[in-house]
Amino acid sequence: MKNILSFACALGFASLLGLAEVPVNEITRQKVLAAEEWQGTYDAYTPDSAGLESLKSKLGENLRIDVYLGLWCSDSRNNVPPFMKIWDMVGVVVPVRFLNVQRKPVKTIKYFSDRYQVEKVPTFIFYRGDKEIGRIIENPAVGLVEDSIAILSK
Repeated sequence: MKNILSFACALGFASLLGLAEVPVNEITRQKVLAAEEWQGTYDAYTPDSAGLESLKSKLGENLRIDVYLGLWCSDSRNNVPPFMKIWDMVGVVVPVRFLNVQRKPVKTIKYFSDRYQVEKVPTFIFYRGDKEIGRIIENPAVGLVEDSIAILSK
């Protein structure tokens, strides 16, 4: 019993210091689009075909993307379905992993994922092999297609 109380106290103390990690679970794209409003956002979005061609020309080798999102988050709902549609329409299979995070239990927790330093959702992390080449954090600076092209052009 003493060990359980010690663990609980340590976890609470870690949360106060912002050191605890929020649960992150890999989910399928079907689960992401399961909510009607997420599917509606996907269906309503039409990316520019010239932008898609430019994006396709920048793909290169060994590209993969991790998408940290919150099913509870309006920025995720607004940006993840269009991002999915962009990559569906590019016509080249790029491995994309969807990682659902829970809300932070206390405001002092800085990161959803300490290891990858994901502070806001959605966060789209682009990798070439095992090396991170760029991120789109929360909302794109210009647009999802344009920001993706800028990352892939580095």
